[in-house]
Amino acid sequence: MSDRITPRITTRITTRITTRCAALCALALIQAACAATLQPGDGIDLSGRFALRGNEPFIHAVVYDARGVFELEGLTREQALSLQNQQVKVHGVVTRADMHGVQLPAVRVESLRTVSPAASSTRPSNAPAQ
Repeated sequence: MSDRITPRITTRITTRITTRCAALCALALIQAACAATLQPGDGIDLSGRFALRGNEPFIHAVVYDARGVFELEGLTREQALSLQNQQVKVHGVVTRADMHGVQLPAVRVESLRTVSPAASSTRPSNAPAQ
């Protein structure tokens, strides 16, 4: 009799596990579908490493944020050179949304400050206030 019960119990357990996995997958898909996408005009806060991409004279200032790489607009060449490879916090307005790999999303800088990695103290930069 115990031989008959074992396959039934195994089937029930397998069914429950499969149902739970399917429910978790459905929740993950719903969350991904509902995630907010960037739109031009949206305010955004970025935090990450400042870098210059490209070759002279076509360099672009970018920030490597946890969400990806964002091109920064509104900085002078001198400001960009002085911020190279520093940790920064940027507040700005999205001017170009994600172009699916064709171009980086772009942000017009409203404020920018450097972040000291050791003490987390900040000092303001000479970022434009457009």
